Amino acid sequence: IIEPNGPVTLAQAIKDIQPGKTIYLKGGTYNLSSTIIIAEGNNGNASATKNIFAYGNDKPVLDFSAMSENSSNRGIVLAGNYWHVKGITIQNAGDNGMLLAGNNNKIEGCLFRYNHDTGLQISRYNSNYTTIDKWPSNNLIIDCISTENKDSTLENADGFAAKLTSGRGNVFRNCKAL
Repeated sequence: IIEPNGPVTLAQAIKDIQPGKTIYLKGGTYNLSSTIIIAEGNNGNASATKNIFAYGNDKPVLDFSAMSENSSNRGIVLAGNYWHVKGITIQNAGDNGMLLAGNNNKIEGCLFRYNHDTGLQISRYNSNYTTIDKWPSNNLIIDCISTENKDSTLENADGFAAKLTSGRGNVFRNCKAL
């Protein structure tokens, strides 16, 4: 169980978690100033995902307000496979709230707001991946809300996006962009 300002950081818990285990986030605001990267190779598997869940009915908020608006300042980059993220708010990132770049992930019941580009975008993270078979595939985004995500010029303003370099089999189910 991770708490705002607690002794264990989310980044450290992500590095240490084993397949089939869950990182629970207590309610409150987690003030973050740099991207949380779930690296390529940090994978669960089909029978044992790695999970980041809100604890019970708590409302954890990952707040990246300390970031400047910049295309490299994403909130979370999920490049690993077989992760399940549930019940988390991601806000104020300098670019995408979440860049979903891995495969077979499930993002459920999350809120993406006030980010300076797309709330959740499915695209590659590794620019060496130039063919569709290497791009993020088979991800399920379910029951998520994305609202008021836009850059200062109002040019980049998407709720959800599967674009540019997204693979096959990605599904958005019962999501709302407001």
